[in-house]
Amino acid sequence: MTTLSLTSVLVDGLILSLGLSIVILGSLYANPRLWLHDYPTAMQQRVPPLTGAEKRARLALTALFLGMGFAALVYSGTRLLAANGGTVSFLTAFVHFFLVMNIFNLFDAVVLDLVTIALLKPRFVVLPGTEDLVYLFEDWGMHLRNYLKGIIICAAISIPAALVVAF
Repeated sequence: MTTLSLTSVLVDGLILSLGLSIVILGSLYANPRLWLHDYPTAMQQRVPPLTGAEKRARLALTALFLGMGFAALVYSGTRLLAANGGTVSFLTAFVHFFLVMNIFNLFDAVVLDLVTIALLKPRFVVLPGTEDLVYLFEDWGMHLRNYLKGIIICAAISIPAALVVAF
């Protein structure tokens, strides 16, 4: 019988959260326009579209983000298998990955979006020319919708991850 360790889920979820948060905050500091697609529509419409160089940088950022996420899930899956003698059921693996990724999803929603961006509003996240629109960061509905989308994404990613680990 395979077991699910909540301690492992929490540790792996925090590792994922810290790693991806460094990428997110670092890239926001370097060039917040790389996250233009995640800004409120009114802000997106106020600024020019991404330049060719910014599109290439966003592609590199996406590769880094996905690569770190993949590496964290491989690490987590390896730890899950080791803790269960090399075999784990699909359900246990699915729940494990789903919870690990949802820790990041919750961390992103609460710490990054609500506390850092909506409440603190550091200057480096404000797109030039949208200073009068920073109140849009406080759209709690937008943050909740993004969190709920994240739950669906976590479930979708957990299925193939669990299949790889379980079979």
